[in-house]
Amino acid sequence: MELNDTSYGYRGATWIKRIVVAADGSPASSQGLEQVADLAPRVGAEVVVVFVRHVPSAAMVAPGMADASVTETLDQQEAEVRSEVLRLLGGKSVVWDFVVRSGRPGDEIVQVADESNADLVVVGSNRHSSLHNLLLGSTAAYLATHSRAPVLVMRSRDAGNTVQATGERVDSSRPTELSRR
Repeated sequence: MELNDTSYGYRGATWIKRIVVAADGSPASSQGLEQVADLAPRVGAEVVVVFVRHVPSAAMVAPGMADASVTETLDQQEAEVRSEVLRLLGGKSVVWDFVVRSGRPGDEIVQVADESNADLVVVGSNRHSSLHNLLLGSTAAYLATHSRAPVLVMRSRDAGNTVQATGERVDSSRPTELSRR
């Protein structure tokens, strides 16, 4: 393989006929869409993009106050994701569909993957605290344990980087003085 060759044998991957990709507008989700837009035409796979309209439980506490603003936010987020999908897949020679569901993201994505007989599920994963994952769970972890199809978890390109109070960018995958103690 040439140094600049990025095909990694994709042309011979005949087992991937249908890819389900979860899209929520996050950087990791966008990277997943980009990778699927690159992979699908190479292997001749169909793409099913899933957007889940998830109403956070905090919005359910005071339903009268949050209904309009939550719906408006979800509408805007859905429109942005649709636009991104159209930009990435619209010009490709790929058969694709955009599916909108309401509910818990993990459950809905698994259901769409099962209904469409997905060969691969792609999901973005944003770094959250352990407490967040303990209380709310991780969609990526849920899919990895509940999906019948293999799951590819994408992290945003900057997932390993953080910015210190000084504004200096730090690669958090490398040990620092504090983390060595």
